[in-house]
Amino acid sequence: MAAMPSSELEGFHAFITGAAGVVGSFIIQEFLALGCYVTSHDSKPYELPPQIGLDRLNSYYGEVTERSLNRSMQEARNKFGPINILILTASYDDKINEYRVWDLPLDTWEEAYQGAARKTFVTIKQFLRSAKSSQDAQSGREIDNLSIVVIGNSKPGEHAVPFDLIQRVKNELPQLNRKARINAVVPVGPINPLMAEDYIAPHLEALARATAFVASDREAGHLSGECIIANNETEGRLAWRGKETISFSKSSTSRSLTIQAVPRLLLPSSGNKIRVAVTIDLDAVSGWLGTGYSPENVLADYSAGFFAARVGVPRLVKMLQRVDIADKVTWFIPGHSAESFTEEVQQVVDTGCEIALHGYAHEGAYSLTVQQERDILEKCIQITKKLTGKRPVGYRAPLYQVRESTLDLLEEYGFEYDSSLTDHDCRPFFAPRRPPLQPIDYSKPASSWMHPIPTSSLGDRRSSDRRPLVEIPCNYYMEDMTPMQFLPHVHNSHGYVDVRSIEQMWKDRFLWIREHEESPIFTIIMHPDTSGMAHVIGMVERMIRWLQSYGDEVEFMQAGEMARWWLAENEKNR
Repeated sequence: MAAMPSSELEGFHAFITGAAGVVGSFIIQEFLALGCYVTSHDSKPYELPPQIGLDRLNSYYGEVTERSLNRSMQEARNKFGPINILILTASYDDKINEYRVWDLPLDTWEEAYQGAARKTFVTIKQFLRSAKSSQDAQSGREIDNLSIVVIGNSKPGEHAVPFDLIQRVKNELPQLNRKARINAVVPVGPINPLMAEDYIAPHLEALARATAFVASDREAGHLSGECIIANNETEGRLAWRGKETISFSKSSTSRSLTIQAVPRLLLPSSGNKIRVAVTIDLDAVSGWLGTGYSPENVLADYSAGFFAARVGVPRLVKMLQRVDIADKVTWFIPGHSAESFTEEVQQVVDTGCEIALHGYAHEGAYSLTVQQERDILEKCIQITKKLTGKRPVGYRAPLYQVRESTLDLLEEYGFEYDSSLTDHDCRPFFAPRRPPLQPIDYSKPASSWMHPIPTSSLGDRRSSDRRPLVEIPCNYYMEDMTPMQFLPHVHNSHGYVDVRSIEQMWKDRFLWIREHEESPIFTIIMHPDTSGMAHVIGMVERMIRWLQSYGDEVEFMQAGEMARWWLAENEKNR
């Protein structure tokens, strides 16, 4: 049986087709062992072997027609409640498996293969209708762990795994249930009841393990529209994502496979702990007053700031609560946002997250005098103390426009960390103490500017940094806004990058540092303006759940906690 804790699927109701076949029978045993309620179904009478948990098993047989399936699913709901999981295994159990190829009648072959797609469609359709009826009966509350697993033949692309149907269902499922998913699982080789038991057994084990994995939201909530080739040996594949085939080895030590979203269950543990800092800059309207100001800004531009506070913030708060990390994130809040949108900011504070500073009106340091910087810092400290009852310890410069005087002030006022620089991309470091770099004046002789960085910036690191002031690295590749939000008068915004491109870039970054860096950190920078938009927030939730699928390898931390952890580690290693 699969090595998955029963708690992941325990108590859920699974409807499993093809119960008379060797695969269906084995999958039924697997899901009963995992603590599920199981309704089994086949188009012909069948008997199952003695089962664990017979009180959780309900068996039906009937034709694979809309009317028959509708009746079976209604009765199943009456007995065990809403159906959470549909597993289609009938493709293995057609009459063709009763013959050797040289004895297989043509009519039997045509009936099996031409009917496979129809049966798959009808079953999925009735399952989704059943899910809708269940949700309607509970006032629209979505069914937990709504998942479809299509078990196909030994090669992706055969009739038993209808790619086009799976992709269409994947795209339309969120209209019914936001977390619903559909995936396919295929064995590495054919499974036929005429084959020797010692050949079939390991393939069944692997198939059951992969099916249980993709059926679980907790383990595979980030996967939908994908096909996994289940393999119990050393070579395996994540079969297709779209129409691409991606290979991986469950036991291989190769580090050259930067695969798209390989489930944690199918990757060897790196033995590495990756600390994740999810950070959110609540710029709202202030972003349009400070670094985003332009004389060409119009009412529609400012309206986007109101959206950020009044729509984006509540959406992000709810999403972070759904994924259970709302108290493990850091919100960088300009004073203007805190004073202008008190109700929404209080929602943030109530989650137990960390509140850090982000200027007052998102003003850039290079536009200010040092005294103005000081006045802003003091004002924002008081605003945050009033909000949270404690003094803030973290700061991020608006648009990363930090300068030497800014760091001087952070030291003076006892801040623990800044998050504005990128001397490293996945490790904290001490804030630098450097003389300002001078731009080249091409009107002067070349000899006047052909010189290296001043020695004081390259010498003893202890004298050229600001320890204990820690930098939590950040840069534009860690954030959402620049690529995914169009700002009409900001030269470095884009706004029309596909969310999947950003999701993939973040995953590629994570997978690389997981393999090549020791005890790295992974920073994500969001804005309610951007990640609060309907087409972006789903991607962000997928990304967080994908990170969570790495289990104990990943720890979500507030930025302040991360700075203190790194400082303590640095002291130990001195």
